[in-house]
Amino acid sequence: MVNLKFEHNNKMVSHIPRRSIKFKIFLVSLLPTIALIAAAFLNHQYLTILGESAEQILSKNYKSIKAAQESRKLLEEIRNLFLAPVNRTERLADIPPGLVKKISDALDICRDNITEKGELELIDRLLERYSQYKKAASLLDKRKSKVWNEQEIFDIFAITAEMILTIDELVSVNEQAMERAEIETRTLAGQAQRNAVIFFGIIIVTLSSLNYFFSHRIVMPIIKLADQLSKIKEGSGDYPNMAIKADDEIGVLAGAFNQLFQRISHYDNHRDNIIAAEKEKVRQSEEAKVRFIADISHQLKTPMTSLSMSLGLLHSRGEKLIPEKQKKLYDTAFDDCSRLATLINELVDVSRLETMSQPRPKETLNIKMVITESVSPLVKQAEKKGISIHLDIPDNLPDVTIDSFRFPWVITNLIGNALRYTSKGAIILFRAYRQGQRCYFQCSDTGEGIKPEYLPHIFDRFTQFSERGKSGTVGLGLAIVKDIIDQHGGDIKVKSRVGEGTVFTFWIPGSIKENTDE
Repeated sequence: MVNLKFEHNNKMVSHIPRRSIKFKIFLVSLLPTIALIAAAFLNHQYLTILGESAEQILSKNYKSIKAAQESRKLLEEIRNLFLAPVNRTERLADIPPGLVKKISDALDICRDNITEKGELELIDRLLERYSQYKKAASLLDKRKSKVWNEQEIFDIFAITAEMILTIDELVSVNEQAMERAEIETRTLAGQAQRNAVIFFGIIIVTLSSLNYFFSHRIVMPIIKLADQLSKIKEGSGDYPNMAIKADDEIGVLAGAFNQLFQRISHYDNHRDNIIAAEKEKVRQSEEAKVRFIADISHQLKTPMTSLSMSLGLLHSRGEKLIPEKQKKLYDTAFDDCSRLATLINELVDVSRLETMSQPRPKETLNIKMVITESVSPLVKQAEKKGISIHLDIPDNLPDVTIDSFRFPWVITNLIGNALRYTSKGAIILFRAYRQGQRCYFQCSDTGEGIKPEYLPHIFDRFTQFSERGKSGTVGLGLAIVKDIIDQHGGDIKVKSRVGEGTVFTFWIPGSIKENTDE
């Protein structure tokens, strides 16, 4: 992957315009803001007055009325107790001691909530009469014989009637005050509503006018900018350099577009270079494919010709040839058949490469079993060449999610290559182990090794090395191995020294989820 690095004109992008649109809008909107503050202040004053009036209505006047009515109720209750006897011979009822005390408490509440003129005189009069009432009730209550006494009863009734009249006056004074406060509150509320409507009407008209004016000033440059952008053709390579006429956000935007066009121009050049490189890569691949076909055709022709000649001599003159000559012809035919089989396997590898791009479903399998089954067909071939194949696979290795059809190709191709380039008496070791979330596999041999100049291209398609030519194969196996491992989300590396051997190490994720994450 190629990293693109473009130089940005950060000074232009980060430049804060001296006369920004935001600052202009702020200056012009200052007047309606002041009007809003003034309207809010007036409304606050009106609300304060309304609150005080409401407090007067709902607090002191209401408490005074409620306490006065409570005292009147208590006075009437005591009076009814005195009137309970049917005739004057009956004994007077006892006065509950708490009733007289409750009258005093109610009158104290009235005294604590005086708000109107003349209310104090009424309270003083009530307290004076209450002292007389309390004294008369106390004397009557202390008498041992509570029989009807006309004079005492008349005095108490007179004081009670006078107190009730005074209480009614007190209630009337507070009710009139509440009515006046209610009228005043309504007047203030109406005035506040009218003023609010006027203020907000002015503000709405002002803001609407300013919004229309500035929206026109802001939108027109943007429309012109959009018109210029609409005329640009993608990939044309001809990008305009927009003129910056305003020292505000529109100018900054135009400068940013100029930078963008510079970056797009660089990107177009880079894209063209990539396309050219890909075309060259395809061309080289096609040339390699042509050379591969020509080479494999030549290699097929040579053993076929030799095989045909050997079989022709055996067919036509076999009985006349001496046994040594017959054996030599049979050996030659057998070698030619082996070379043909190898070349046919190369052609099979070509067909595998053609179908490799099509994905296949994956299965979670026991990897030890997969490796053992993949290696078993190669054991006899190794024994015939005098080579030992050793497997180092732990029994507790977790199951791995793989393509059960293609993944065995990786194992057979790697071990098959090791057999092809390893001499008699050598050892091939295939290991498998778990490290973190990955499953690692390693195939090592003690064969001929690979020259350093070939290692960077070892996994390229249709790339020929002299060693492969000598073995009678063009060699697409490693390209197939790389493709299969890539499809599993893994990677493969190779280390080799000439005359010492080669080590292939590859890994794949341990499960489908890990494969997706990778």
